Amino acid sequence: MNLETVEDVTAEDEATAPIPPHACTSLTWRQYVAYSDTFHVPVFYFSVHDANGSPLSLLELIQTSIFRAELQTGTQKTDFGLSRAGSTFPLLSQGDHPTLGIPCWYLHPCETGRAVAELLGEDDSSALRWLEMWFVVLGTAIYT
Repeated sequence: MNLETVEDVTAEDEATAPIPPHACTSLTWRQYVAYSDTFHVPVFYFSVHDANGSPLSLLELIQTSIFRAELQTGTQKTDFGLSRAGSTFPLLSQGDHPTLGIPCWYLHPCETGRAVAELLGEDDSSALRWLEMWFVVLGTAIYT
C-alpha cells in the first residue's frame, strides 16, 4: 500500500464519518435571570436552539460548551432534567420562564440561598456582595 492510497482512504473515512449533532451548526442561546418568589433567590433560565430553531434535548444540551464537565458527575438524566443521586430537587430542570411564559431550562434554586450564605459567611450585609457570590455559585455549574 502506498502513501497515496492511505490518504485516499483517510479522506473517504472523514467524508463518510457521522457528524455529531450541532457540531457544525450555530446555536442560539438566550439567557435570563428571574427572581424566585418561592426560594427568594435569583434563578438562571436559558434556552438553546439549533440553526433550524429546534430546541436542544437535554443530552444535546449538556454536550455543549456552557456546562462544566463536573456537573454531569454522579447525575441521573431524564428527558426533563438532571439530578444528583438521592437528591430531592433536580440540578437542571425544564419549565416555563415565570414572566415570559416561554419554555426554558433552569438551574434549580432550592440550594442557592444556602450555597451563597456559606460563601458570604458573616458578611451578608451587601446586596451587591450577595449577587457577586450568586454568580460564583452559578459559575460552578456553567461557564459565565
